[in-house]
Amino acid sequence: MIRAPKVNSSSSVPPSPRLSKLAVVSLLLGVFGFGTILLLGIVPAVFALICGHVALIKIKHSQRPMGGKLAAYVGLLSGYATVLLTPLLAIAIAVAIPLINNAHQQSQERNRLDHASELFRACENFARDRNDRYPKSWDQLEGRYVSASDLKRLLKPQHATFWETAEEFAEEILSDEKKPDPDPAFLLVPHDRPVLRELEGSVIVIREVAPASVERVVVSYDNGQTTMIANPNRQ
Repeated sequence: MIRAPKVNSSSSVPPSPRLSKLAVVSLLLGVFGFGTILLLGIVPAVFALICGHVALIKIKHSQRPMGGKLAAYVGLLSGYATVLLTPLLAIAIAVAIPLINNAHQQSQERNRLDHASELFRACENFARDRNDRYPKSWDQLEGRYVSASDLKRLLKPQHATFWETAEEFAEEILSDEKKPDPDPAFLLVPHDRPVLRELEGSVIVIREVAPASVERVVVSYDNGQTTMIANPNRQ
């Protein structure tokens, strides 16, 4: 009986492919660059493209089986997406920032006008109960004419940009330290009452205080008209 020769089973198993390190590096850099696209992620994205292309070339021309194509493709896809989206995002941000600040400024102006109007009504109610005399300080309104929390809100300055306001809000939430209250945004202007008929509508009774960077300030006249005038601090 003739026995068949033994075949070495290990020689029939192909060697396991080596994983391309450059492909893995391309994957990591590409994903990291895409994730940090707003923080100069284009830099790792460019290196991801270089590593990904070199990895694919080495995988194609390697004499031994080499894996990592999928990692290289993902790295390339992430890298190209980051490189293409970065200038688009930069343009979008450059256009959006002025629009956001402008909308924020308009909202602030409306709030400032509304705050002055509320303070004027509180002062008028105070004057009716005090023989037509205005309060000498804002504290005299607290309680009966306006609540303490509302008075604090109405007197809070509102001249910061959107980003400064967001930063201030974040600091207020995250900080445990209680900051001192800022100087009131409005001043009571001493004036004679009752206002003479020929002067009605021209006597300023409440005036906003604003830094020189603010172009216009809010004023309330004796007849209740609330408007904005040129900031005298800019002169």
